[in-house]
Amino acid sequence: MPSTGARRIRRAETAEAGELEAIQSRSSTHWGYPPGYFDWAGEALAIPDSYVRDNLVHVLEEDGRIRGFYGLTEKDGGLVLDKLFVDADAIGEGHGRLLWQHAVRTARARGHEELIIGSDPNAAPFYAAMGAVEYATKPTPEPSWTLHMFRYPLTG
Repeated sequence: MPSTGARRIRRAETAEAGELEAIQSRSSTHWGYPPGYFDWAGEALAIPDSYVRDNLVHVLEEDGRIRGFYGLTEKDGGLVLDKLFVDADAIGEGHGRLLWQHAVRTARARGHEELIIGSDPNAAPFYAAMGAVEYATKPTPEPSWTLHMFRYPLTG
């Protein structure tokens, strides 16, 4: 069934945590990561009900189906774009940009001056294109995968 293009972004519901975790998992297949590649990350990939309940998590629906989501978390007094994932079969359709723009508006509305992003190396060009500035890379237990850290000013 072709999309009618009816999109909306709304707060995620706690009961959707499992679906969001599945979207996150499928999204990684777009970059060619083999099954089990992120086993080294342990619980970092889990999206429990409490994550959705306790953080600013929003989903993008298209034709009533969740196509992507983001999560903003508070850390050390700052706001972190902890997750931004688009389902693998919807990457390249503008969903990521819509989620990004909504996340920025949400962060500004909460009075934050900066958004911190920890990015997959493959998604780093997306954040750079959105105007975020890379300031560091962080090694992980997997030597072939490095976390790219970005800052995005919310003022000015």
